[in-house]
Amino acid sequence: MKTIIFDIDGTLTDMWPIEKSVLLRMTKGKYKKEINALKAMNISDTYIIFRNATKKSINKTEYWRRYNRAFSMLLRTANLPRPKPYSSVDWIIKNKNRYRLVYATGGQEKETKYVLKKLKIFDLFDDANSITKNRCRFSKKTGISFRKLKKEFGDCLLVADGDNDIIGARRAGIQFIKIKNN
Repeated sequence: MKTIIFDIDGTLTDMWPIEKSVLLRMTKGKYKKEINALKAMNISDTYIIFRNATKKSINKTEYWRRYNRAFSMLLRTANLPRPKPYSSVDWIIKNKNRYRLVYATGGQEKETKYVLKKLKIFDLFDDANSITKNRCRFSKKTGISFRKLKKEFGDCLLVADGDNDIIGARRAGIQFIKIKNN
């Protein structure tokens, strides 16, 4: 059975509303204007957005600790935005028995599971063999996370929207489809 690897952000949904909510929680809403301006400049790395908006010197480890704490609080209090599905979600549901589905995302595991559950597709994915930052600390651009998946599932295809994902797929020798969602 062919395995299809899905990126999450930009492929299944737009993660920005969730990420923005977390950033606003982390900053107590003080930097909304700066956060929006940085995102409008096509900066998507939330760590960079946080540092530039707040002018705080914080290392990535501490940043992700705070990010995950804020995400967990928003999840507990049911204050996270509901992700809006892209058309690829309908395709997944229609073809759920034809392919093995895994995900490879640069996102955090709790965030990924929240999104997939809200999109009502979590149970369709092989979660145990999927890749998040928690399971592979290397950027997808390195190809390392895709090599792990290829080792387990030789006949695989990546569906992604980002150039870094495609670079990583090429490095790992994985076929890919680049899609664009709005």
